[in-house]
Amino acid sequence: MRHLVTTLTCSALVGLLIGCAATEEQITQILDESSVPSSTTYKDIAQYPGNVTCGRYLTTDYQGFPIYKDFVVIDTVANLNPLPMDITVYCNEDPQAALDKQLNINYERQKLHMDKILNDFRLLAGPLDAYISDNPSYPWTEQGLQALVQPATTGNPPINFPDGGYINGIPNDPWGRSYDYVCEPFAGIVIPYKMQSLGADGVAGGSGENADIKHSYLPYFDHINQL
Repeated sequence: MRHLVTTLTCSALVGLLIGCAATEEQITQILDESSVPSSTTYKDIAQYPGNVTCGRYLTTDYQGFPIYKDFVVIDTVANLNPLPMDITVYCNEDPQAALDKQLNINYERQKLHMDKILNDFRLLAGPLDAYISDNPSYPWTEQGLQALVQPATTGNPPINFPDGGYINGIPNDPWGRSYDYVCEPFAGIVIPYKMQSLGADGVAGGSGENADIKHSYLPYFDHINQL
């Protein structure tokens, strides 16, 4: 059953979290690293499956007026600016049902295909991280994921490229299609890449096997698979 507390001071929140996920020293570090003043008050504190604590904390808006904002703590990691989907999935008694509804899928029925997609995302994440550590940006959209196999000659060619490349080959999605990859350069700023499978129909949108599964969803699937 969900445990609910209406309003807490920072010290009281520490006490609540110690009981479910972390030591006092760890929580103090979380709050310090999150720049939450010790005098901050919290409300709507609740615990959810997977060592998740959600609630709202008192801060100020851009005009200096007091406002409560959402926070999510997973294990000992605090997120003071969660996305709406973070709240939907993590702060839910049934995270898998929430994710299924959000993505218009049935994970259990589609598990074979879904896990293949998720494993491919994990497989490609390492080479992409290695690429950005060696070069000013991720491969651009026009270069695609193939730029991890051999150095691109279009767009912004890599400054450094190891013998043999970063990966031997690029996997296709369960329906034999290339993953949709986007990374648009902008004034020398490092732009995160976006990657997705467009589902069985290969068209944006859809539900069930036709649903788009994005790389950014990976933490949500990891979360429900750890429950």
